[in-house]
Amino acid sequence: MKTGILVTARLKSTRLPMKVIKPIIGRPMICHMLDRLKLAERPQKIIICTSTTAQDDPLEEIATQESVHCFRGHPDDVLLRLTHAAEQFDLDIAINCTADNPFADPVYIDRLLDFHIEQGNDYSIVEGLPFGTFSYALSYSAMVRACHIKAETDTEVWGGYFTQTGLFKVGTLQVTDPEVRRPNLRLTVDTPEDYELVSRIFDALYINGRVFSLKEIVKLCDQHPELARINSHVVQKPAKPIRLKPRAEW
Repeated sequence: MKTGILVTARLKSTRLPMKVIKPIIGRPMICHMLDRLKLAERPQKIIICTSTTAQDDPLEEIATQESVHCFRGHPDDVLLRLTHAAEQFDLDIAINCTADNPFADPVYIDRLLDFHIEQGNDYSIVEGLPFGTFSYALSYSAMVRACHIKAETDTEVWGGYFTQTGLFKVGTLQVTDPEVRRPNLRLTVDTPEDYELVSRIFDALYINGRVFSLKEIVKLCDQHPELARINSHVVQKPAKPIRLKPRAEW
């Protein structure tokens, strides 16, 4: 069974321009994320999935520099882009995370992949980790079917096509480890405040050549509650409603 991590990445962000390549400790943020993803043992490859627009050329260059793969596809239809990437790299199961989540956790990537396979799911999620550290598991056949039933080409947020249609077997891996179960801790990067928090975490924990763990991040934030307050007021943008083709076309 072939598995891989598909990293959704674009440089078109508006609230924090060029956020995924903003520097942290002298390197683009996405490079630190790739360091973390490379610690996952179960996936066999990592693919940056970006668009065909010239604006995103630096992401292909970073993929080469960091010795990971790159796929370039539809600028706005993220679900289609991911599906085409899975097809090109012959993946049976894809793990997806987005490049604005530099702390995507490799431990739970491995656990999620095992859970997804054991449960025979089409789509699996993790519940209980800090926001921005979890990932998603998708079976390629389910990705193809979701693309077939959708009537929307703007699919930046696409989970609803799996969870709201009743067509797919969906599973949730519950996080019970008290050292990392912090669902209210925001560790994604979408605003200047988010970027400040992530930068301060790196300032406190980063040692060259070593990837600090999610447990260390959570412990730091527990010991210094002023850190979590930096972005506690940030409101996550609501997901765009899904649109489906007429049922007769499914």
